[in-house]
Amino acid sequence: MKAPAWLRGAVDLVLTVVFILIAVSGIALYQAPSGRIADAIGWTFLGVTKDTWETVHTYLGFVMIGLVAVHLIIGFNSMVVMLKSAFKKSRVKVAGSLILISLVLVGGYFAFAALTAEEETTSETTSSEGISVTVDNTTIEITGSMLKSLTLEQLAEMYDVDPQKLVEILKADYNIEAQPDQLLEMVEVNNELDREQFKEILAEAIAKAKQGGG
Repeated sequence: MKAPAWLRGAVDLVLTVVFILIAVSGIALYQAPSGRIADAIGWTFLGVTKDTWETVHTYLGFVMIGLVAVHLIIGFNSMVVMLKSAFKKSRVKVAGSLILISLVLVGGYFAFAALTAEEETTSETTSSEGISVTVDNTTIEITGSMLKSLTLEQLAEMYDVDPQKLVEILKADYNIEAQPDQLLEMVEVNNELDREQFKEILAEAIAKAKQGGG
C-alpha cells in the first residue's frame, strides 16, 4: 500500500509515544505491590494508582496492536523491496540479521520466564516457611500464607485468645499499631516490619496472650 509521507510519519510518531507509555506503565506495574496492599496504602507511581496503570497498560496494548498492523500494511511493499535488495547484495548479512533477531527474542523470552519462575519460587518459599512456638502443649505457628489471608482477629480466634488483648500486647511490648479487623499483611506493611521478624513477634504475642501476660 502506497501511503503519503505524512501518514507514515504520523503513525511512527504515535507508535513511539504509545511504546514509551506502555514501557512506563509496565515499570509501574512491575514495582506495584499486590492489589489489596496497593489500595490499602494508597500506592501510586508518578501520582497514578495501580488500577489506573493497569487500565492504561491494557488499553494502550490494544492501541499498539492496531498501530503495528497499520504500520506493516502501509510499509509492507517498502519492506519487501528493501529485503530483496539487501538479500541480493549479501545473503549472509540478511540471514545473520534474522538469526540475531531470533536469538534476541528467544533469549528475552527465556530470561523473562526464568525471572518469573524465580519470583514465584521465592514467593512460595516465603509463604510456606513458618515460625513455631509451643505454649502449654499448644504449638503456635505463623506462616506467610496466614499473613496474606488472615486478619488479626481471625488469627487470635484460631489460637483462642482475645483479639483486643493481642492488639494491646503488640502495642505495649513491640510498639506495633494494629486493629483486630486488619489483614496481618497490612499490619506488617504499615509498621514497616521485616516478614520473618513479624512472624516471630506474632507467635510471641499470642503466647503472652495465652499466658495472660502483657
